[in-house]
Amino acid sequence: MASIRSLLDHLSEDRFRRAFGTRLEAIATEIFTVLRWGLLVGLARLIAIETELLGFRLLHWALSALLFAYLASVFLLRPEIPLFARTDTRRKRLIQTGVNYAICMAAFMAAMFAIDALADAAAGMRVVRNLSLGDD
Repeated sequence: MASIRSLLDHLSEDRFRRAFGTRLEAIATEIFTVLRWGLLVGLARLIAIETELLGFRLLHWALSALLFAYLASVFLLRPEIPLFARTDTRRKRLIQTGVNYAICMAAFMAAMFAIDALADAAAGMRVVRNLSLGDD
């Protein structure tokens, strides 16, 4: 009972609420930005699938590169996931950079996999609808 009371007291402190709100806003902004970039990449991918024009393929690749650059800026240039309290040695900095690079690549691959799956599904649905194969 005392731990609940201390938790409620902690939640009612202005400094804690302000810090928590700032962190929550930053996370929501990052997620929204990645989703927005993902939608742009997905739209370019869908148009590239539908039209098979080189320009839209290049646009898809350029937007994908920009999405990767944004994710790299989050995970590599300003490491959001610290492994060590202090990175005072070269070994710790290299490990931190390696882990952040792996997380960045995993996030990019997951985003591209999801974007491609959605674009392929949307293109497939359009083909099925145009061929009237879905009305059995």
